[in-house]
Amino acid sequence: MDVAVLTYSGLPQLDAYDAPLLPALRDLGLDARPVVWDDPGVDFATVRVAVVRNTWDSHLRRDTFVAWATKVGRLTRLYNPADVLRWNTHKDYLRTLEGKGIPITPTVWVEKGGTVDVDALVRERGWDTVVLKPAVSAGALKTHIFPRSEAAAATARATELAAECELLVQPYLTTFETQGERSYIFFDGVLSHAVRRPPTLQSAPRGFTAPVTFTPDDAEELKLAERVLDAMGSTLLYARVDVATDNEGRARLQEVEVTEPSLFLSLDPRAPGRLARAIAAKV
Repeated sequence: MDVAVLTYSGLPQLDAYDAPLLPALRDLGLDARPVVWDDPGVDFATVRVAVVRNTWDSHLRRDTFVAWATKVGRLTRLYNPADVLRWNTHKDYLRTLEGKGIPITPTVWVEKGGTVDVDALVRERGWDTVVLKPAVSAGALKTHIFPRSEAAAATARATELAAECELLVQPYLTTFETQGERSYIFFDGVLSHAVRRPPTLQSAPRGFTAPVTFTPDDAEELKLAERVLDAMGSTLLYARVDVATDNEGRARLQEVEVTEPSLFLSLDPRAPGRLARAIAAKV
């Protein structure tokens, strides 16, 4: 097999956004197939290149996934590489990027087994609403929004979550409701396309319901996305940089997704070919 496009058992034929990658690879003469990442019957030593795409249960078994990636990375060329997957599957990477001058949403970090007094926090920071999210999570799993009036309940939930894992506490950005997030999608360090996305958390208000492509017209915001890639220090096969506007009107990094983000290939007719060519160059 030339290219194993990695997914999980819940999506054995890939997500609809990413499915166009397979015919694009085959058009280049490559034997490309979807492969469930933890299928014990797969011999990765016979695969020329493995590309992580829809491994959307990896956050539920992070240690297992990282160990698997390390092993597979020794057998074949894995993209993105195992060390990148290890780094990106824990949100502490945001703290690392902030230390390199990247503006992220203000964040209070709660260690595993710790707690935070949300009432005192919102009074000190002037936040109206807080978001609680685990440091290892995807798809808004165990993410909660609490208004200031429910600070006591937020403190209780934060203590409950922190008993299991490290936790981030952030202000809720009201611009999510109208602007959503802007995702800048790069292949081999070059911008491919950009997508505006509604909030991932389904309970959050939203001004639109489905992701849509847009033409980047904010030079400073695009520059921020490029600075994020530069701060990571290596050119990756794929990267999605998610940016949102904070409550003071400034663009801030929300996430940099270099493990298994949706790349929304089906929304841009040329995107599958761009990614396929980038992969073909590594076969």
